[in-house]
Amino acid sequence: MELARFGAAGFGPGRSATPAVRVLILACAGIYLLQVVADRFFPFTYWFGLVPAQAARGAVWQLATYIFLHGGLMHLLFNLLALWMFGSDVEERMGTARFLRFWFTTGIGAGLVAVVFGWGEAVPVVGASGAIFGVLVAFAKFFPRRPVTLLVMFFLPVTLQARMLVLVYGAIEVMVLAQSGMRGLGQLAHLGGILFGWIALNLPGWTARLKGARARARSERRLNSFRAGDEERRELREEIDRLLEKVSRGGMASLTAVERRRLVDASERLKRL
Repeated sequence: MELARFGAAGFGPGRSATPAVRVLILACAGIYLLQVVADRFFPFTYWFGLVPAQAARGAVWQLATYIFLHGGLMHLLFNLLALWMFGSDVEERMGTARFLRFWFTTGIGAGLVAVVFGWGEAVPVVGASGAIFGVLVAFAKFFPRRPVTLLVMFFLPVTLQARMLVLVYGAIEVMVLAQSGMRGLGQLAHLGGILFGWIALNLPGWTARLKGARARARSERRLNSFRAGDEERRELREEIDRLLEKVSRGGMASLTAVERRRLVDASERLKRL
């Protein structure tokens, strides 16, 4: 079976996965296993992958289901690695519900681009890369100067800022698409993910919600900082009171050298708070 494969092969510093990213990773992995088994018995990939000719005739579910199918184990692993690397920071900034809406917006938008430009094609497009390219756009918007290390030919490490990473990936996709005579469905989906990611992030309503979420997060961090400061002040006062009570009973001579240092240090820290 010939498949139009596409994947994001970025490598770099990662972090623990956030809730939506964990669910999406498990969903992609689980559905890929189902795909491998089901394709032995009936054309599962042709039913649930994105076949432009079928989608144009009414198989609209394919615009969502194709995201969770993949063209091979390495295709799946590269996509899941990119989702894990970049998705968690984006989800943390957006919030889980908004991140999921953004994921499906860019994934379905990428599929629409493939259908429009691949009208009548009977080759299934599979993979989460359209949505992942949208996530890359969001990552570059939120963390434009963050360095990302890629392993290129012969596993040579190359470090780029996030905003440059998206430009390089986009340029590569355009060149590959041009070489294919504008018939590369995978590249069309990649560029569609970038386009819909950019549109979603620049819609006035979406931008306002993101700014509101960032403002709430900053307020929460300040509140937590004040709470932590209050707790530290309380602990310092308790320690100072305990030591001064000991001084009142037996004089400064009753304090050990360690306790005298602690009294001085606690007094100075309390002044700074």
